[in-house]
Amino acid sequence: MRSERQDLPTPDEASLIHSSIVLEELAKKINTNEGWINFADFMQFILYEPGLGYYSSGTRKLGTGGDFTTAPEISNFFGTCLADSIIKILHSCPKQMILEIGAGSGQLAFDILTRLDNQGFVLDQYYILELSADLKDRQQRLLAKLPNNLLEKVTWLDSLPENFITGVILGNEVLDAMPCRRFRIQDEDIYEIGVSCTNQRLIEQDKLADKIIKDSVHKIEKELNRKFANGFISEIRLDYKHWFTALSSSLASGVIMFIDYGCSRGEYYSADRSTGTLVCHYQNMAHYDSLFLPGVQDLSAWVDFSLVADVGLEHGFKVETYTSHRDFLSSAGILELVDEISDQNERFKINQAVKQLLLPGQMGDTFKFMLLSKDCIIEDSFMEARDFRYLL
Repeated sequence: MRSERQDLPTPDEASLIHSSIVLEELAKKINTNEGWINFADFMQFILYEPGLGYYSSGTRKLGTGGDFTTAPEISNFFGTCLADSIIKILHSCPKQMILEIGAGSGQLAFDILTRLDNQGFVLDQYYILELSADLKDRQQRLLAKLPNNLLEKVTWLDSLPENFITGVILGNEVLDAMPCRRFRIQDEDIYEIGVSCTNQRLIEQDKLADKIIKDSVHKIEKELNRKFANGFISEIRLDYKHWFTALSSSLASGVIMFIDYGCSRGEYYSADRSTGTLVCHYQNMAHYDSLFLPGVQDLSAWVDFSLVADVGLEHGFKVETYTSHRDFLSSAGILELVDEISDQNERFKINQAVKQLLLPGQMGDTFKFMLLSKDCIIEDSFMEARDFRYLL
């Protein structure tokens, strides 16, 4: 559900207190930086600052009572389909490993491990890289319900291992939470949108963009063969290269699977999307006030999958697949899983959940699936989903 700020639920006292502490510390950071920080630094602070950021605090983030709901919470068929696809890849790996980055509630790990076991597939290790102490605790409590032979496969990491993983690195709704910088076209020049603080109140403030931002925007315009109009606002992520360097160093051989909401560069920077893709989530309601309750609400932006592909190629990966959420899950057999349910009441319930994953107006077309490989042969028959790589 999307909402105007005035329609959002009233924060409880604990949220207000936490947000006021975050604001106080953020104001100090802004003031020591000549009264202005770029949006990526703002996003990094309010989401990830130790002990303060949204993902570092104890608020409930996922599912009922949380701020947003991801595919694993909607239906365990999502994890089942991923597991069946992963099996096809792991068969060719010398050691069968999975590394999940940002495992949320742990539900996806639970479903994948359960499906692998049900299919008789023996996994060597399931690693979870989780920066949030709160989410790590939730993951551990949920995965403790697994049989011991599966639970002993799970290890939590604090950082990416070096040249170690052979198998699958999995990122479900990870890229969208990576900090982004924002720009605005004004008077035929490029300005960067940042954040200032006046009288303990956060405000957006523009400043003339630096060379890095200007060069990046001009490169996008050149690739699109058009200039952005005055007033156009959007985001750009400049940290993918650094992150992919770490991912490439971590993956000895295998694949990376990304599932996230986003689109190709041409769609991302289309004239119809002139206010950008930034979105906030609070109490399962979406809105667009990024300065509301810092440290208490989630903040993310869509993924430019063309950029992901470009950076992946630069780091020696091959783009094997780029398709929609709906096409991936359909090709992975989600409808066949529904057909296997004999109880009519249960089937109706599952159907409602699966609709959320497949319908174009929900997650079906908004979310995309991308598979990148490194020193790994992927069979042509791996996936029969429609191939949208030509859009990249």
